[in-house]
Amino acid sequence: MSSRQFTLSSFQQEKLKYYFKFFQPNEQNVLDEGSLAKFMKRVLEYTGWDPKSSDAREIEEVHEAFFEILFDKTAGGRPSHLITLEDWLAVWTRLIPGCKGMMNFPVWLRLLPKTLFRMMDRDKDAEIAESELCDFYLHMVNLPEDEAKANSHLAYAQMTDNGRYPLNMDGYEQIFSNFLLGQTPHGPGRHIFGCFEHSVDKTPFRLIKPASVDEDMEREVKVYLEKRPKRMSLNAM
Repeated sequence: MSSRQFTLSSFQQEKLKYYFKFFQPNEQNVLDEGSLAKFMKRVLEYTGWDPKSSDAREIEEVHEAFFEILFDKTAGGRPSHLITLEDWLAVWTRLIPGCKGMMNFPVWLRLLPKTLFRMMDRDKDAEIAESELCDFYLHMVNLPEDEAKANSHLAYAQMTDNGRYPLNMDGYEQIFSNFLLGQTPHGPGRHIFGCFEHSVDKTPFRLIKPASVDEDMEREVKVYLEKRPKRMSLNAM
């Protein structure tokens, strides 16, 4: 499928708008040269990392590359280092076609969910707990406390199949892939930034047909959940 033929679904646009807002655009609703510094300030306040620590340097380098590539892809004869919401969606319209998982994306993009995971994994036990997900929703996504608690409870249940599986790095990357590629409100990816309330939340996870990219993506997430080791199983010990 070529980028000329590809159109983001309304739900993909909704999700990607939340991702855009996550970086807190300026008063004109534009990401600019100061956006990275503001983002890193929030990250350091949230994590408590020393600015010179390896964790802080890594997330800054990854997002610095991310912003520079975005600026480069959206310059198009206009003043550079400005990204409107329309620019942001246009970039994803070019990136997503042909992708069925994170491994199909450029390296610089595949690093993004890894840095988010490390940011959330406050106790560094290689798993995200429900309380850590709640803290992320509260302090980085800026949800009200009650909403953060309710959404993180629902999100964690769906991301871990009601606690049967750990929310580790591999699982989070699969879920982030579903966030980018899922075209309908099915699959746990819609909970990445904790901001969605759809009736589907109360229904069992299922596949939708026909749905080209979405079907493949949801199958990938479901197969991964079925194959990864369960908590406390002999295979996981």
